[in-house]
Amino acid sequence: MQAKSSLDAHPTLVKPRAYRHLEVQPLTGVLGAHIVGVDLREPLSADVWEEIGNAFADHQVVMFPDQKLSHEQHVAFGRGFGEVIRLPQLHSVEGHPDVQIIRRLATDTGRVVGENWHADSTYLEEPPRAVVMRAVDVPPYGGDTGFLSMYAAYEALSPAYKALIAPLNVVHSATRIFGSAYLAQGRRYNASGAKTQMDVELGDREMVHPLVCKHEVSGRPFLYLNKTYSQRIDGLTTEESAPIMNFLHEHCARFDFTCRARWHNDQILVWDNRCTMHRAIPDYAGQDRYMTRITIAGQRPAR
Repeated sequence: MQAKSSLDAHPTLVKPRAYRHLEVQPLTGVLGAHIVGVDLREPLSADVWEEIGNAFADHQVVMFPDQKLSHEQHVAFGRGFGEVIRLPQLHSVEGHPDVQIIRRLATDTGRVVGENWHADSTYLEEPPRAVVMRAVDVPPYGGDTGFLSMYAAYEALSPAYKALIAPLNVVHSATRIFGSAYLAQGRRYNASGAKTQMDVELGDREMVHPLVCKHEVSGRPFLYLNKTYSQRIDGLTTEESAPIMNFLHEHCARFDFTCRARWHNDQILVWDNRCTMHRAIPDYAGQDRYMTRITIAGQRPAR
């Protein structure tokens, strides 16, 4: 019998695997896991990498606690997930250009960057495949990151709605982040505590991606839109797009599609930037929070 409400539909739960070299501790039945029993400071064997890859594909967000890595070791581990790239809106650690900074000082005021559910840099032709984040110095409480599964969000839609949105494409741009829409508010992009003038033309450039994409590794379909970069349905006006996009934004944020990652110093977290979204939780006012990240190149999203 078909569900009467989208709230009645539930996603496929992650099926447990057997691991020989790792211990994988799921965070929820939908996404997220801790991985223990591996030292990321050391070169990893092909067998260990295969198991990390399996856990990453299954759980979409994986955390490695108690990994006191140097910048060089952070980069080396990141390269195990693919080619390392740099995002233009982020500053790099001096002497380590591939290690970029996510930092908020105790004295900073205003909104925390990333409070909306989003995937990183979907305004690019080839958005990042993954992000490998390291907690360098984080508050003893607060500053968690929420994640949600866009696999789960897609699976919980009715067959008729899936058919309705299957051919649609979404226009993405960074205009609200560092383009003309941002500057129109009289603001200047603030990255890692330093004022910088971004390329407004890059911020306003529009890129079209499918609304429903197929993951190149798992083959599973997932929704691909977010409040930060998605502007409208391609071929429709903003007003005409609103009913579809507003429903999907609300639908994707269902609590049962999510997990919450609590940060601790020296924790490494890797998220799949294709089939998940994430958001910052701004509950650490008056405390410093310093993270570094490695960004992994991706392919252009496709059906």
